[in-house]
Order: sequence, then C-alpha cells, then structure tokens
Amino acid sequence: MTRPFRSLAALIGLALALPVAAFAQAPPPTSPPKAEEAPAPPFKISGLVFGDYYYVAQSHRDDLVGQNGFWIRRLYFTYDHTLSKSLSLRVRLEANSKGDFKSTGVATPYIKDLWLKWAFGAHALVFGLAPTPNIDFIDAFQGYRSVEKNPFDLYRWDSSRDLGLVVQGGLGKEGRTRYSFQFGDGSGTGSETDASKAVRGQLSHRFASGLVLEGYADWQDRPDGRDVSTLEAFAGWQEKSWRASLQYGHQDRAGAGPGGSDLSLDFLSAFAAVQVAPRVTVLGRVDRNFDPIPNGATIDYMPFSDQAKSVFGYVGVDVTLAKTVHLIPNVEMTVYGEAKDGSTPGTDLVPRVTLFFSW
Repeated sequence: MTRPFRSLAALIGLALALPVAAFAQAPPPTSPPKAEEAPAPPFKISGLVFGDYYYVAQSHRDDLVGQNGFWIRRLYFTYDHTLSKSLSLRVRLEANSKGDFKSTGVATPYIKDLWLKWAFGAHALVFGLAPTPNIDFIDAFQGYRSVEKNPFDLYRWDSSRDLGLVVQGGLGKEGRTRYSFQFGDGSGTGSETDASKAVRGQLSHRFASGLVLEGYADWQDRPDGRDVSTLEAFAGWQEKSWRASLQYGHQDRAGAGPGGSDLSLDFLSAFAAVQVAPRVTVLGRVDRNFDPIPNGATIDYMPFSDQAKSVFGYVGVDVTLAKTVHLIPNVEMTVYGEAKDGSTPGTDLVPRVTLFFSW
C-alpha cells in the first residue's frame, strides 16, 4: 500500500476510534431525567347514588301495607370547573325513582345545580340555580341525607334549590362566623312564572369547643297574597366520634288554612350520630310536628297523614364498607295523634336497607 493510502486509512481509523473511546470512558448517567408533572386538570367529575330496599310493614293507608321493592332516591352526576383563581362553576344533574308508590318508568334526569361563583377574599357571589342556605347547612352538619331529608325539605317548607343570587362568606380572622344571603325566584328548580320573589338569610358560628349555633329567616312572596315567612334556630355539638343537634322551626302561611285563614306551623327536631366502632355508626332522629303536615299525602317515599299532629323518627346503623360506600339498615316510623274528627290515623312503619356510594 502506498504511503498516501496508508495515511488515509490511519486517519479514518482514528476518526472511528475516538467516539468509541469517548463513549467507553464517559460516566453513566446517575438517574433518568425526571418527567415534568402534568398540572391538575381544571375540572372534576363526581357523583353519588343512594337508594333502598323498602317494606311497608304498617301504614295509615291500607293500600300501601305490604308494598315493597327497590328504588333509587337520588343519583347525582356533577361537573365542577375552575375557570380562574376567582371564578368557578358547577353543573349537576339529578335523577331518581318515582316515590309515589304507583308510578313506573325510567328516571328522567333534570338540572339540579347550575351556577357560576365569583370568590373574592373570604366572600363569594353565586349566580344561578344554587342550594338554599338552611337545607344545605343542616344536610352538611348531620351528614345523613342518604337516610332522610331534613325537616325543611321533608315537610316541604322550602325547596333545596332556588334560581337567583347568593352572597356568602366568612367573618373574622378565623372565619368561624359565616353568613349567607339569597335573593331568588322562590320557584325551586323551575323557572319563574310570576313577579314573586324569595329572600333568605342565615348566620352561623362554630365555636372552638365544637358547639355550632345557627339562625335563619326567610320571606317568600307568593301570588294572591299567600306569602310565607319562616324562622329557624339550630344548635349542634360535634366531636370526633359523635355529633348531635336540636332544631326548631316556625312558619306562617298566609291564607293557607281552612276557609282561607292563616296557617302557623311548628316543629322540633333532634338528631344524633355516634360512632361505636371504626366502621360502625348508630344514628337516629325524632321530629315533633305540632300541627298536621299540609299536603303530607303527596310527600314522596314517606307519605304522611295531613289530618293529625305527628311524631316522625328513624333509627339506623351505618356500616362503612369502603371509604365512600355505606350500607345503612334503618327503620322509619310515624305515630299520629287524634284528628279533629276523633279518629287516629294508623302508624307508619317502614323498614329499609339503604345503600350509599359516591365517586
């Protein structure tokens, strides 16, 4: 091989050898590069379901005795979206079985919540179809809407939702005092059909000791002078393994009594829940209705006689099967006083097995 060719071969060999030597001498990487964590999505999808197997053991209505079956009393499908640090929204659909003991068919979803919230400091302004303050507060404290509605909701003193504006927030450095003011249509989950409006106000305070005090008042303008006004007081105590509450409500309904007279209603409700084991809680409630329940016969899942005063209550055992799955055997019972005609409606007794789960 001539000298030029030998020199060219040497240069090519050196060029190929240098990268290999460099690669062999380079220290291995200490750890693989970390992947960037994806930011949390601005939206959240959640939901819950609760329903029962029920058996009507006794009833003031003879046609209901012995009736039994399964039903879904609530299904929620909720979409929450954070638009910015101060703006958020919620869209929630609800569906449930008919609770009138005679209707059949597929549950039809409807809009339960549809609101936009603007938060500023410890306060917020909400516009849209939003929870009414008292019912939302009681449900949150007691925590057993899956067993039964609270008195305002159950006896139809008010709707759990209204369309309008809500101003709410906390007062003081620790925010233990909270307020809520709502101005709405007074039409529940429906649309406005008249010029009437509803105004609701609530104030609550949570003491460091566990005591909770709350007061509520509303005025609901109704057509034909049938205005409704409500006063309510609530006291609760909450510890790690138990909570209890006492609630009193008074409502005046103009022109809703016999012959167009005014009607006054009062109730007293006591609730308690005690955790007796890591996964077992015993709970119960007793409501004293000092007046017959207007339109009680049309109340879903638990119709009442509207002819006599009553004592309603339930007892149950909450067994936690998983973090968000609860099996709650319970019994609801209503005992009536004497009606105006001298008769006494029969006792209502409904054993149930309630299943609650959420995601």
